[in-house]
Amino acid sequence: MASPSVKYRMIALDLDGTLLNSKHEVTDEVAAYLRELHDRGIIVAIATGRSAACTAHIIKKLNLPPSSEGSGGFPVVCSNGARGIRVLHKAFSSVAENCSACDEIAEDEPANSNSATNPFLNETLIIDEELFHTTLDLTLTKKTLALAHHLGCVTNYYQNHHIYAVARNDDHLQFTQRYANLTGSTELYRYLNPTNNYQENEHLYTTDNSYGYQEAINQGPPSKLLILCDRESVDLITDCVDEELNRESDNGTVANVIRGSPPFFVEILSPNVHKGHGLRQLCQAIGVSLEEVIAFGDGDNDIEFLQLAGRGVAMQNARHTLKAVADEITEFSNDEFGVMKTLKKYEVEGKLDLTFEATISLAESIRP
Repeated sequence: MASPSVKYRMIALDLDGTLLNSKHEVTDEVAAYLRELHDRGIIVAIATGRSAACTAHIIKKLNLPPSSEGSGGFPVVCSNGARGIRVLHKAFSSVAENCSACDEIAEDEPANSNSATNPFLNETLIIDEELFHTTLDLTLTKKTLALAHHLGCVTNYYQNHHIYAVARNDDHLQFTQRYANLTGSTELYRYLNPTNNYQENEHLYTTDNSYGYQEAINQGPPSKLLILCDRESVDLITDCVDEELNRESDNGTVANVIRGSPPFFVEILSPNVHKGHGLRQLCQAIGVSLEEVIAFGDGDNDIEFLQLAGRGVAMQNARHTLKAVADEITEFSNDEFGVMKTLKKYEVEGKLDLTFEATISLAESIRP
């Protein structure tokens, strides 16, 4: 925990189970409050297990312009700490610097001529700066794909903005569709096999073609891999994957294996990659000390994230493992505006480094 005299300059927010409610949405009221804090000098950042493209609709909803200091776009740690980027709404970027509408971007702004709805795919949002990116090496990638295949599971392979998958049966297809619905990533999926005649293609899934994923490997190394499963088996599969990937290694940990939240997937990252790793690199890149950061989270993948921040806050609905290491537990859950209510408490207590005084809150200004 930071010194009591420290005022916090940055708020780093997990998404699912933390900033987002159980419908996986950020409400208008919460988005407006975060914009108000941003306008008053607080750096608002996201730190999520999702890929960059799977955060796009949320970033667009928050609609935070570049700061008055011109320090770049919206800071995002994604893929559980494997990647750090700055994101800009295209109208705020240099490609539209002469646009007279840059001062205010409506949330329902029409996309460009691209028919995609994801803001990264239709270029409503652009990556202003790549801060860091730690991908899986080829050996770990192939070993994970083989293990998932033998466990009878389907794997999400994350490369750039796309998610590659080989669905070998109806359950696999349903698992990927469930994940797509959760994260709004349906149009990001690229199935590497026909999904209408599974049996005829079973001979294609061999070591020689990386169990159907060779096309994805040819595109480049993944930021992360996700093994999808059902809730009943997630703990068993997490333990199995961890043991198989990391046992008998002469070089220490080979992979960081994380139980997913919600609990229907197992995540595989490069060793030493986690949200805390991502937060540290983000802070170094943007010139903020870890002591000046408040981090909010709810899952096992938030443990290092909360431990490294100046103040680590676990949600009331968080896993007990996270609550055990948190500096504070919110009084309210993610469905009860826990993040916003806690930040308002800190504001009253004078713990936030607010550069500018509030005039009228954005939440008030949008009321009729």
